[in-house]
Formats: sequence, structure tokens, C-alpha cells
Amino acid sequence: MDLGHWQFPHEFKFEDWFGFIYRIIETPTGREYLGKKQFFSNRTKTVKGRKNRKHYKKESDWRTYTGSSKELNAAIELNGKENYQFLIVSLHKTKGSLHYREVEMQVFEDVLRKRLDNGIRKYYNGNISAVKFYPPEPHADEIKMTYK
Repeated sequence: MDLGHWQFPHEFKFEDWFGFIYRIIETPTGREYLGKKQFFSNRTKTVKGRKNRKHYKKESDWRTYTGSSKELNAAIELNGKENYQFLIVSLHKTKGSLHYREVEMQVFEDVLRKRLDNGIRKYYNGNISAVKFYPPEPHADEIKMTYK
């Protein structure tokens, strides 16, 4: 099966799945991006003689997709695609499962705060589920006032 530039260790029919979680790794630096992509988009079309629109699915650009981060895409353009690994992490049957898993992984891996040894942010991700700010380091009083 043609997966484009994506790597995945299992055979699958993309038609049987809603979408996937992916990881893009910049091999020279170790920086990463963690995201999700749908295999299809739902479309509507006006049909002459009908009151309602016709609904249909269209395959997305998933085979060539390189993430939604402008910073990441600029880096791929500058460094070349050969310096990146495009990995499918997991497949999902429903929209809810796909969205939940993306947020869960991004929070678990601390994509907004984690840094490499040289101090540069490890992840290109700029937000988690539309939360577009970098949380500060936890304050000592916050840690003390956590229920355990």
C-alpha cells in the first residue's frame, strides 16, 4: 500500500479508519511534532432540483501532509524532507478517539514545555487543542497545594 512518506509497521486499509496520530522527527536535531490527520474530509455539494445538499467523502492529502505547524513546514522546506522521519503512531476509528488520543499524548509528552539539552524547545507544537499559550513552570505553592 502507498503510504506516501509515512512509515507504519503494519498493513492496513486506510478506508477502514477515520484518521491517525503521527510523529515527525527532525533527525539531525531531535526536534519533533506530534499531531493528527484524518484520511477523509466530509464535503457537501449543491445538486440542482434538490432542497438539501448531497454529502460525500473526499480523500484528504494525508499521503503528502507534513503537519500544520508553519515553523515545522518552513524547516522541512529549508532542510529537505530527507532529514525528517514521518511516523504513524496509531490508527483511530472515530473522530472522538482521534482527538482524545492527540490531546492525551501531547499533554503526557509535555509538548509545550519540554526542552532539549541545548535549551531549544523539543516540540514544534505551538498549542494543544487550540490552547495557544505556553504554560509557565509550576510554582512551588501550586505543587504544595496539589491533592495526592
